[in-house]
Amino acid sequence: MVVCPRFFLLAISSLALAACSATRLAYDNADTVLRFMASSYLDLDAAQSDDLTPRVVRFLQWHRSNELPAYAALLRSAGQRAAEGITAEDVAWGLANVRLRYRRLAAKAAEDAAPVLATLASAQLAALERKLAEDNEKFAKKFLSSDDKERRRAQLKRMLERFRDFAGELTPDQEARIERFALAHERHVALRFEDRQRWQRDLIAALKEQREPQELGRRLAEMFTRPELRRSEEFVREDKGWDEDLGQLIVDLDRSLSPKQRAQVVRRLSDYAEDFAVLAGRRKEAA
Repeated sequence: MVVCPRFFLLAISSLALAACSATRLAYDNADTVLRFMASSYLDLDAAQSDDLTPRVVRFLQWHRSNELPAYAALLRSAGQRAAEGITAEDVAWGLANVRLRYRRLAAKAAEDAAPVLATLASAQLAALERKLAEDNEKFAKKFLSSDDKERRRAQLKRMLERFRDFAGELTPDQEARIERFALAHERHVALRFEDRQRWQRDLIAALKEQREPQELGRRLAEMFTRPELRRSEEFVREDKGWDEDLGQLIVDLDRSLSPKQRAQVVRRLSDYAEDFAVLAGRRKEAA
């Protein structure tokens, strides 16, 4: 749990998705990191801060016990599939499982956050709105620039970094294949951004309208578990096409992997799985 479920999810993902001993240390101190992030988005008073601390600790205990073992199992299976060769069905399986885990995590965060969120004053909500607007402005400036060349460069760079993180150095042909995918789905990036802004508006509206913690938690959890309620037909159509084309992209890249690249992909997935398993095995006493 943390005061704003969305930025909690970003924080927990960044702590979890980097397989190394430093990540394990960071995760073990995630409660401090999350409280720091909360203070950067909201000006909490002393009572709210005191209420937040044990909620963060309990949420992380739940996440460690319930979610990390599932992540480890998911990544072990992904590693086995990568060793044998990825199919479009494997990609669909991976996307479905990642979304399922994300929505479960988000719903739990929202429900646990509700008692703190329900106490936010108007000035604190205004501070949250300003911070979200600043984040959106930075994202738009970097990835949705009106300059076609700059926009495409930034979007492609982000995609290439993600693939290199798993496969290592890419060949020119592999980079060209990724670039074709990125160019074909520029509209998807814009639609995702619009969806994020719509989610933020719904979040602020819920926080202003609902002051009863249980109902607020239910309403926020539904925003994560049923995103289709806010999404346009265009978004749904483009997102389905993005999923299908991503599956084909990964299959194409998988077929082009050198033995060294495949070994790195499998090792990377194995490292992630090992880190999650180690983290799941640890227990911290509540602060």
